[in-house]
Amino acid sequence: MNSVRRLISAALIAAVFVFNGCIDSTDDIEDPNVQLQKDVAAIDSYLTSNFIGALKDPSGIRMEIIKLGTKLPARTVNTTVDVDYVGKIFPDGATFDQGNAKGSLKSFITGWQIAFTKLPVGTQARLYIPSGWAYGTTGRAPSIAANTTLQFDVEFNEAAISDTEKTQFTKDTTAIDKYFDDNSITNITKDTTGISYVITQPGSGPAITWYAKVNFKITYRLLTSPTTVVATVTQTPSESFHSRPVDFIQGIMIGLQKLTEGGKATVYIPSGLGFGVNGATDSNGSQVIGTNANLIVDLEVLDVQ
Repeated sequence: MNSVRRLISAALIAAVFVFNGCIDSTDDIEDPNVQLQKDVAAIDSYLTSNFIGALKDPSGIRMEIIKLGTKLPARTVNTTVDVDYVGKIFPDGATFDQGNAKGSLKSFITGWQIAFTKLPVGTQARLYIPSGWAYGTTGRAPSIAANTTLQFDVEFNEAAISDTEKTQFTKDTTAIDKYFDDNSITNITKDTTGISYVITQPGSGPAITWYAKVNFKITYRLLTSPTTVVATVTQTPSESFHSRPVDFIQGIMIGLQKLTEGGKATVYIPSGLGFGVNGATDSNGSQVIGTNANLIVDLEVLDVQ
């Protein structure tokens, strides 16, 4: 699994790099992880004391779902989002800002970048964001002090890809359809999101939802070289990596939710729902999936927690 660890969640990995690069040490707290752990402990204590159920992201962000959306989360931090929000200081609930935010996700705090690449569009939620994923050691004058944990009540209205991405998506789906025609593949189910799939073995266990922890096997092939396996990975949930559909590229995110425990499927993924313009490298830095590569992915669900 370590050899292709980078084939996981580009959005989350990018967010971690932002965190590591933007938080400076202070005289009081030399390691930003100390403050992160302090913030997370305070959030979790508050949630427990008030009997609040919330999704726990490995980043430390907590998400209390009021209404779960049904459309795909933001594809990357370059996606344009539309969010209604009320920002509050944690834990006293004093409002510091509210309104509607529209723009590239990368223009907002890192906590939003993480949350909105994991929350389906249409979701209403309360986000609890540790200070390091918000305004860190600098704060934001005049109302947010340094090392302040924030709380946002949000309604995630829209996530829109760029015109360039739309053009690439049309090119990709056309190439995938041509592959089906050229190879006389007719037993395909085409999803409205853009993936196509074949259930090769029906499962008989629990269904898979957005945030279910899944133990499963992934085999990656390229549409342009369908007989060659470029990587095989078995993903197992752990404390540091939950292995949920929302932790993976969107093609896998969608494909997993078509399966139940014990099921198998072959999923055809347009590049925009795969690794996009960045492609993917292995742990040695070798490129294994190129720019704008359409994928053929075999999924086998071993266990659903």
